[in-house]
Amino acid sequence: MGEISRLHHVTAFASDPQRNLDFFTEVIGLRFIKRTVRFDIPEEIYHLYYGDEAGTAGSIVTYFPVTDMNEGLVGKGQISAAGLVIPEGSVEYWTDRFEEHDVEHTVEERFGETAIGFTDPDGTPFELVTGESDIEPWDGGPVPAEHGVRGLHGVTIHSNDPAGTFRALETMDWSRVGRADYPQAGDHVRYEAPGDRRGANVVDVLVRPNAPQGVQGTGTFLHVAFDTGEKWEQKEWSERFREAGLITTSRKDRDYFWSMYFTEPGGTTFEFATEGPGVTLDESVEALGSELKVPDWLDVDVSEIDEQLPDLTTD
Repeated sequence: MGEISRLHHVTAFASDPQRNLDFFTEVIGLRFIKRTVRFDIPEEIYHLYYGDEAGTAGSIVTYFPVTDMNEGLVGKGQISAAGLVIPEGSVEYWTDRFEEHDVEHTVEERFGETAIGFTDPDGTPFELVTGESDIEPWDGGPVPAEHGVRGLHGVTIHSNDPAGTFRALETMDWSRVGRADYPQAGDHVRYEAPGDRRGANVVDVLVRPNAPQGVQGTGTFLHVAFDTGEKWEQKEWSERFREAGLITTSRKDRDYFWSMYFTEPGGTTFEFATEGPGVTLDESVEALGSELKVPDWLDVDVSEIDEQLPDLTTD
């Protein structure tokens, strides 16, 4: 059985697909790498992907823009922030950029890193975190490569049951490496993935028991996905989780990867995704994100679905 040595992606809900795309491509500088649909409701909802040049696992942020969804509330039982890696010397560049684009932000030191907190246009909480990463920045966008985002850093989970969340992470062989107390935000307990990968290898568990319960909706995360490698490794991990009382779903075909899920005791949905076949399954690296893509097995009329979905300008 291989290691779960990094995150694969994070997924959140948005309201307006165009506003979401413009923010992540024009302000954050990620590449738009895939325009597909929510497979169980293909005629109504986009599934939008952002990442590095080739959509590498560990770089990916995805969204379901649901135009008629209620606004959510970030709180306990949810992911309370997703972090993206930036270079050590880029904090001033990003604070200046956020001021230029009227993006409200905060700056704090945590675990020897600088974290610039901000939200997307729907209020979904993100951070730019200084550090190292094995992922190269997308250099075809508005952000110079020297300051560009280098994939995911990690996620913060605001747990309903911190001890249960710790057990889930330790079942994955992730190790507790530190704890930091922030009077305004509660305790952060840090876990890191095994192995020597840089980036996409951190989960912070937020311990703040008197905070309000989260409510799913626009502006909140749906799940965090971990990279389990090959399908046979995913199956072995599923068996291990079940032995630990963490009951996984059946395997789901997501076209670009295969997924299983469980809800950890603290309330957050963990997805376990295979590394491949990847987002270049149906598009070349050069053409990523240029067309609406729907898997053949869905057996739908792509042109008809495209007409029903909201307008989206990707150029």
